[in-house]
Amino acid sequence: MSQYQIPQAHRDAIAHIQALALTTSTQGSYWVGVDFSGVLLQLNVSVSRCADLHNPAAVSKTYSVYLPPCPRAAPDSLEQLQAIARDLEVLLPGLVAA
Repeated sequence: MSQYQIPQAHRDAIAHIQALALTTSTQGSYWVGVDFSGVLLQLNVSVSRCADLHNPAAVSKTYSVYLPPCPRAAPDSLEQLQAIARDLEVLLPGLVAA
């Protein structure tokens, strides 16, 4: 693996978060923004209620995770990504988390 390559497990977790963000934003009561910074190797996720869509200051929850091989990446960064996914799964109306 290249010294600049994000591990596959992290990539898979990010893809799962992006899929959950799309589903949540189009079917639920929340919208989810996902932003990846290739320069910082950082994933940022924000969750807001759809009712607050026109109030940018009303973000319900934000997450920020540095990804390996970034020196700032926490040893539990994969677990942090998995926790974000679990939090997003809870927001899905009537769906059972896989």
